[in-house]
Amino acid sequence: MSTFKITNITDFLGKRDYKANSVLDIEYVDNMTKKIMSVKPKESVYLTINALPLSVHRLRVKNLITVSEVSEAEVATLQTRQTQKAKSSIPTKPKSTRKVMAEGEPVEFADKVESSKKTKTVKKETEK
Repeated sequence: MSTFKITNITDFLGKRDYKANSVLDIEYVDNMTKKIMSVKPKESVYLTINALPLSVHRLRVKNLITVSEVSEAEVATLQTRQTQKAKSSIPTKPKSTRKVMAEGEPVEFADKVESSKKTKTVKKETEK
C-alpha cells in the first residue's frame, strides 16, 4: 500500500475560471465501502491506498490537484506531529480549590438553585 499526498490547487486558477477556489470531492473504495473525501483549496490530504482511484486521475488531468507519493519515513513523522498537536491542543481543566471547614461552622452558598417552572405554549387557530 502506498501513501499519496493530494493537494487542491484551485486557488491558483484565475478568478473567472469555472472551478476557481472550489471544494473537490475524491471518491475511493476502502474495505468494500465507497468513501468520499472533500478537499478545500490550499489543503493537503493523505490517502493510503494500493492504486489511485479514477476520480483522482480525472482531477489531476484537469490540473485541479497535484499528487505526490510520500515515503514511509515522512508518514511516520506526520503521525508524530499530529499526536503532539492533539496533546497540546487539549485544554487543561483548572484545579478547583477546596476550603477546609471546621465542624459546626455555617456554610453559605453563593449560588442558589432556583426551580424553574415549565411553560407550555399553545397556538390557537382562528376560523375565517
